[in-house]
Amino acid sequence: MVFKHLPWLLVAPLMAHAADSLVINGSMNFSGAGPPTGWAVLVPGGESWHSFENHPSPEGGAYFGIQDLDAFSPRFNAGGITQLVSGLEVGTSYQLSFFSMSNHTSLSPGAMQRWAVTFGTQTKAGQQTSASDATWVQSTMTFTATATVQALTFAAEFLPGSYPEILNLDGVTLSAAAVPEVSIQHLLAAGLAGLGWLKLRRRRATP
Repeated sequence: MVFKHLPWLLVAPLMAHAADSLVINGSMNFSGAGPPTGWAVLVPGGESWHSFENHPSPEGGAYFGIQDLDAFSPRFNAGGITQLVSGLEVGTSYQLSFFSMSNHTSLSPGAMQRWAVTFGTQTKAGQQTSASDATWVQSTMTFTATATVQALTFAAEFLPGSYPEILNLDGVTLSAAAVPEVSIQHLLAAGLAGLGWLKLRRRRATP
């Protein structure tokens, strides 16, 4: 058969599937006080919440929350959570996805909250949410790794009038972005080029 003479690359799988999530406990499963297993809070000793008011997320199970306490000194919140992610490849793109939702009383209807996400040296903003809706939304963003180990950090951002609302987080996943599928036209072109190279090689080898 002709195919046995083609370079191995042409008969390799056409799609590189994204690996399993590199995040530890992205489901935010935990009980009691403190951060979820595998995570650390940004401000030690600060307040955080476990599944406040029980608004089930698409991920299910427990979820983590940070409350705006700017107007409730000396109380202060944990700021957010972070963990080190290892097994990265420098220059590779990674897709991050997570769910967020705001709830609790809304003293200023329409006030918005969001997660500021930092991965390595890059920071991006998640979708804004409001306690007026108490609806889970999903944010998706892409980062490029600059080191083999990088910190993934979620910092709660409360826009004016947010207190005492709670910004919640659940369903965090991080995996290598899939490599685009090679088109059939490119495969045919590469195959024909390979056949042409083989014929030329044979002609040159013939006395």
